[in-house]
Amino acid sequence: MTPETRTVDASDWRETVGELAVQGYRYLDLLTAVDRGDRLDILCHVLDPDSGARLLLVTSTSSAEARIASVAGVLPGAAWHERETAEMFGIDFAGHPDPRPLLTRGPSQRPPLVKSTPLVARVTSTWPGLQPGAARRREQVPGVPDPWRTAGSVPDTSSASGIAGTEGT
Repeated sequence: MTPETRTVDASDWRETVGELAVQGYRYLDLLTAVDRGDRLDILCHVLDPDSGARLLLVTSTSSAEARIASVAGVLPGAAWHERETAEMFGIDFAGHPDPRPLLTRGPSQRPPLVKSTPLVARVTSTWPGLQPGAARRREQVPGVPDPWRTAGSVPDTSSASGIAGTEGT
Protein backbone atom coordinates (compact mmCIF):
# COMPACT_ATOMS: atom_id res chain seq x y z
CA MET A 1 0.00 0.00 0.00
CA THR A 2 1.44 3.34 -1.08
CA PRO A 3 1.32 6.04 1.59
CA GLU A 4 -0.51 9.29 1.00
CA THR A 5 1.91 12.00 -0.13
CA ARG A 6 1.61 15.63 0.96
CA THR A 7 3.69 18.51 -0.31
CA VAL A 8 4.49 21.03 2.41
CA ASP A 9 5.91 24.52 2.06
CA ALA A 10 9.39 24.73 3.62
CA SER A 11 8.30 27.59 5.90
CA ASP A 12 5.53 25.37 7.35
CA TRP A 13 7.67 22.22 7.70
CA ARG A 14 8.05 22.09 11.50
CA GLU A 15 4.47 23.20 12.19
CA THR A 16 3.02 20.62 9.82
CA VAL A 17 5.04 17.77 11.33
CA GLY A 18 3.99 18.98 14.81
CA GLU A 19 0.31 19.02 13.86
CA LEU A 20 0.59 15.52 12.41
CA ALA A 21 2.28 14.25 15.57
CA VAL A 22 -0.67 15.56 17.62
CA GLN A 23 -3.05 13.79 15.19
CA GLY A 24 -1.27 10.48 15.89
CA TYR A 25 1.54 10.39 13.32
CA ARG A 26 4.17 10.14 16.02
CA TYR A 27 6.41 7.38 14.60
CA LEU A 28 9.14 8.55 12.23
CA ASP A 29 10.12 5.86 9.75
CA LEU A 30 12.47 7.85 7.51
CA LEU A 31 13.80 11.33 6.93
CA THR A 32 16.14 11.87 3.99
CA ALA A 33 16.71 14.08 0.96
CA VAL A 34 16.90 13.82 -2.82
CA ASP A 35 19.16 16.08 -4.90
CA ARG A 36 17.19 17.44 -7.86
CA GLY A 37 20.04 19.68 -9.08
CA ASP A 38 18.65 23.15 -8.39
CA ARG A 39 16.77 22.07 -5.27
CA LEU A 40 16.86 19.49 -2.51
CA ASP A 41 13.67 17.62 -1.68
CA ILE A 42 13.36 16.59 1.97
CA LEU A 43 11.22 13.50 2.53
CA CYS A 44 9.70 12.48 5.85
CA HIS A 45 7.76 9.21 6.21
CA VAL A 46 5.62 9.09 9.38
CA LEU A 47 3.20 6.48 10.73
CA ASP A 48 0.27 6.43 13.08
CA PRO A 49 1.01 3.29 15.15
CA ASP A 50 -2.60 3.00 16.36
CA SER A 51 -4.30 3.01 12.95
CA GLY A 52 -1.37 1.93 10.78
CA ALA A 53 -1.87 4.98 8.54
CA ARG A 54 1.25 6.17 6.70
CA LEU A 55 2.08 9.57 5.30
CA LEU A 56 4.95 10.84 3.16
CA LEU A 57 5.72 14.53 3.55
CA VAL A 58 7.79 16.29 0.90
CA THR A 59 9.24 19.78 0.96
CA SER A 60 11.91 21.54 -1.08
CA THR A 61 14.71 23.94 -0.39
CA SER A 62 17.16 25.65 -2.70
CA SER A 63 20.45 23.77 -3.18
CA ALA A 64 22.33 27.04 -2.71
CA GLU A 65 20.59 27.87 0.59
CA ALA A 66 19.88 24.39 1.92
CA ARG A 67 18.24 25.28 5.24
CA ILE A 68 15.09 24.02 6.93
CA ALA A 69 13.68 23.88 10.47
CA SER A 70 14.55 20.82 12.53
CA VAL A 71 11.70 18.51 13.58
CA ALA A 72 13.80 16.72 16.21
CA GLY A 73 11.95 18.60 18.96
CA VAL A 74 8.63 17.26 17.65
CA LEU A 75 9.71 13.73 16.69
CA PRO A 76 12.78 12.74 18.76
CA GLY A 77 13.61 9.95 16.30
CA ALA A 78 14.32 12.60 13.68
CA ALA A 79 17.52 13.73 15.42
CA TRP A 80 19.70 10.97 13.96
CA HIS A 81 18.03 11.14 10.53
CA GLU A 82 18.58 14.90 10.35
CA ARG A 83 22.25 14.55 11.34
CA GLU A 84 22.80 12.01 8.59
CA THR A 85 20.87 14.03 5.99
CA ALA A 86 22.71 17.22 6.96
CA GLU A 87 26.04 15.49 6.52
CA MET A 88 25.25 13.67 3.28
CA PHE A 89 23.37 16.51 1.51
CA GLY A 90 24.69 19.67 3.22
CA ILE A 91 21.31 20.73 4.58
CA ASP A 92 21.30 22.94 7.67
CA PHE A 93 18.54 21.81 10.04
CA ALA A 94 17.95 25.01 12.02
CA GLY A 95 17.47 24.38 15.72
CA HIS A 96 18.85 20.83 15.70
CA PRO A 97 19.95 19.83 19.23
CA ASP A 98 23.20 18.09 18.14
CA PRO A 99 24.45 19.01 14.65
CA ARG A 100 27.78 17.11 14.89
CA PRO A 101 28.76 14.95 11.88
CA LEU A 102 28.14 11.20 12.13
CA LEU A 103 30.39 9.74 9.43
CA THR A 104 32.66 12.31 7.78
CA ARG A 105 35.58 14.04 9.41
CA GLY A 106 34.29 17.57 9.42
CA PRO A 107 32.61 20.49 7.70
CA SER A 108 35.47 20.97 5.19
CA GLN A 109 34.30 17.98 3.17
CA ARG A 110 31.71 18.43 0.45
CA PRO A 111 28.45 16.55 1.00
CA PRO A 112 28.99 13.17 -0.71
CA LEU A 113 25.42 12.61 -1.96
CA VAL A 114 25.05 15.96 -3.71
CA LYS A 115 25.32 15.54 -7.48
CA SER A 116 27.78 18.42 -7.82
CA THR A 117 30.35 16.63 -5.61
CA PRO A 118 32.99 15.03 -7.84
CA LEU A 119 33.69 11.35 -7.30
CA VAL A 120 37.48 11.63 -7.56
CA ALA A 121 38.02 8.19 -6.01
CA ARG A 122 36.52 6.59 -9.12
CA VAL A 123 39.20 8.21 -11.24
CA THR A 124 42.22 7.64 -9.01
CA SER A 125 41.55 4.13 -7.71
CA THR A 126 41.87 0.92 -9.64
CA TRP A 127 38.94 -1.37 -10.09
CA PRO A 128 39.22 -4.25 -7.57
CA GLY A 129 38.04 -6.87 -10.10
CA LEU A 130 40.62 -5.94 -12.74
CA GLN A 131 42.41 -9.00 -14.16
CA PRO A 132 46.22 -8.86 -14.26
CA GLY A 133 47.42 -7.40 -17.56
CA ALA A 134 43.97 -6.14 -18.55
CA ALA A 135 43.26 -2.47 -19.06
CA ARG A 136 40.33 -0.61 -17.61
CA ARG A 137 38.69 2.11 -19.65
CA ARG A 138 38.49 5.26 -17.59
CA GLU A 139 35.44 7.50 -17.85
CA GLN A 140 35.33 11.24 -17.38
CA VAL A 141 33.83 11.80 -13.94
CA PRO A 142 31.44 14.75 -13.59
CA GLY A 143 33.15 17.61 -11.80
CA VAL A 144 36.72 16.41 -12.40
CA PRO A 145 38.71 18.70 -14.69
CA ASP A 146 39.95 17.31 -18.01
CA PRO A 147 43.73 17.61 -17.26
CA TRP A 148 43.59 14.46 -15.08
CA ARG A 149 43.90 12.50 -18.31
CA THR A 150 47.45 12.18 -19.52
CA ALA A 151 48.57 11.06 -22.96
CA GLY A 152 48.56 7.28 -23.20
CA SER A 153 46.84 6.69 -19.86
CA VAL A 154 43.48 5.87 -21.42
CA PRO A 155 43.55 2.60 -23.39
CA ASP A 156 42.13 2.58 -26.88
CA THR A 157 38.95 0.51 -26.75
CA SER A 158 37.52 1.75 -30.04
CA SER A 159 38.66 -1.28 -32.07
CA ALA A 160 38.72 -5.00 -31.54
CA SER A 161 42.48 -5.25 -32.15
CA GLY A 162 44.37 -6.78 -29.31
CA ILE A 163 41.40 -8.73 -27.99
CA ALA A 164 42.07 -12.47 -27.86
CA GLY A 165 40.30 -14.42 -30.58
CA THR A 166 39.59 -11.42 -32.82
CA GLU A 167 42.72 -11.50 -35.00
CA GLY A 168 41.82 -11.44 -38.67
CA THR A 169 38.12 -10.72 -38.15
